[in-house]
Amino acid sequence: MSGTRRLVGAVGSCGPSVLFGTVIAISFLYPLTRFLVLPLMPDWAPLSGLGGASRPGLSSGALWNTLRLSVEAGLLVIPPGLLAGFLLERRRWRGAGLLSAALWGVFLMPSYLLTMGWQIVVAAPFLADGAAGRLFYGEAGIVALLTVKGLAFSSVTARAGWHAVGADMDAASRVHVPAAWRRAWLTLRLLLPVAGSMFMVQMVAASQDFGIAATLGAQAHMPLVIYAIYQNLSTVPLDFTQAARLSWVLVLLALAALAVQARLGRRDAMAADRLRHCPGMVPCGRGTAVLAWALTVGVMLAGVAVPLLALAVKAAGDTGAGDDLLIDGDGWRGIGLSLRYAFVSAVFSVVLAALILGGRMRAGGSGRVVARMLLWLTSANMAVPGVMLGAAYVIAFNGRVLSLYGTPALLILAYTASHLPIAIRFLDAPFAHLHRGLGEAARVHGVSLTRRVERIYVPLLLRRLTWAWGMVFVTLFFELPLSEILYPAGSAPLGVRLLSLDDTLHYGAEARLALVGMGICLAVTAAAIALVPRVVAGSEMERTQRRGRLGNAGAVEQENV
Repeated sequence: MSGTRRLVGAVGSCGPSVLFGTVIAISFLYPLTRFLVLPLMPDWAPLSGLGGASRPGLSSGALWNTLRLSVEAGLLVIPPGLLAGFLLERRRWRGAGLLSAALWGVFLMPSYLLTMGWQIVVAAPFLADGAAGRLFYGEAGIVALLTVKGLAFSSVTARAGWHAVGADMDAASRVHVPAAWRRAWLTLRLLLPVAGSMFMVQMVAASQDFGIAATLGAQAHMPLVIYAIYQNLSTVPLDFTQAARLSWVLVLLALAALAVQARLGRRDAMAADRLRHCPGMVPCGRGTAVLAWALTVGVMLAGVAVPLLALAVKAAGDTGAGDDLLIDGDGWRGIGLSLRYAFVSAVFSVVLAALILGGRMRAGGSGRVVARMLLWLTSANMAVPGVMLGAAYVIAFNGRVLSLYGTPALLILAYTASHLPIAIRFLDAPFAHLHRGLGEAARVHGVSLTRRVERIYVPLLLRRLTWAWGMVFVTLFFELPLSEILYPAGSAPLGVRLLSLDDTLHYGAEARLALVGMGICLAVTAAAIALVPRVVAGSEMERTQRRGRLGNAGAVEQENV
């Protein structure tokens, strides 16, 4: 009997690790392993003949283009990223909120809609026939869009770097280094690990950006690896083995970048440990204010305002190419499907993230195991672009045992797996701030796990959980690469429908559908963020009052007896 209890206790203590290991095995390890070993085992292709007929070798043009453009975008994002981090972390000025909003807008703007907005602008006759058109539909245009899209991630990394260079270093440099230019040079040297991390992250993100490669890259006839993988999976004859070979290029590039970033991150952490005092916020000088407003206006125009304005003008202008002024049935169906898929997948992602992070709060060794697995997943996710994950799911879930291909369930599973790391990273800090003693004290006093979750954790974390759901929902609503590969026949989500209209040059219909989709998506997200905490808090208050009334009634009855 005692042995059975010890076994049950051991299983219970390892529950979070077992859960997380199962999620990793089903969502990542099993599908990706089957896909990546296709060059060695072509018989594992989803249909007979799709592996053995593969062409040997890799596309040298796509490889060179991807490497060159990713390096250029990684270098170009460092100066504005460092400036944005400096302005948000070290300077006090009126436009800080506007700059943060602009960076969030760039982060949430799908890259293919960003590209489409600028395509509409450049399509003007006085631009299309000149140098602007030639630059845009070439290497310069692709690198510029990749740089704009990468500013949101780079600014977050830069803010952490500027925070690490604390007040102690500022005070010491002012005392021992009288020349201002030498103090600036010393600060830049301290920020070199941060700049290296920004470069690595941006290089990986640029090499895996499917939206820009599928729109501007395809129309500029510039082959890129990420789009070449998709072409091998979507054009006849299908070639899964060649897609696996090309995927290895992105995986190795991402792993190399992660290794360098981890090395730089350790150096940055050592510097942060030595400089413990947080830097102070000082007002901007005249020159810094000019730079700040120039960066803010530039990011807002390039990443948000100009693309949205171009979409609005195109949607309200002449139809062209036989477009109708109204959205057709396929468009409305795509919006409805995206709402359904994104809503359910975002709920699953946030719930799984909460369970995993909650398991880390357990006492004992399981919390350390979960923490290490969390770090592995959130880092390894950078090496798995959506196209690669979609191809892996086609192979893994197209057999007799797990026959999910062609069903909405597989698309929801892929959505959840691909955005689970985003939810984990967003909720990591709120869960880390929860003191473990809250749950332990309630457990000692006999409060069940359900009541602890209901009365302690949910009230403290509800708003952050809702925000995490909203962020995942918005990104999934316009998701493209997974949708292109895994959507059920006749049930194309919104992203697939928009790309189809873009490929056929129906810009007017695409602009109208995109704007309506954005409005509906933002309305649903705002309603959920505003209403869910109030509704849950109101329900909890009603339950508390009801229990109080029942308790008072019982006390009165006892007194009467």
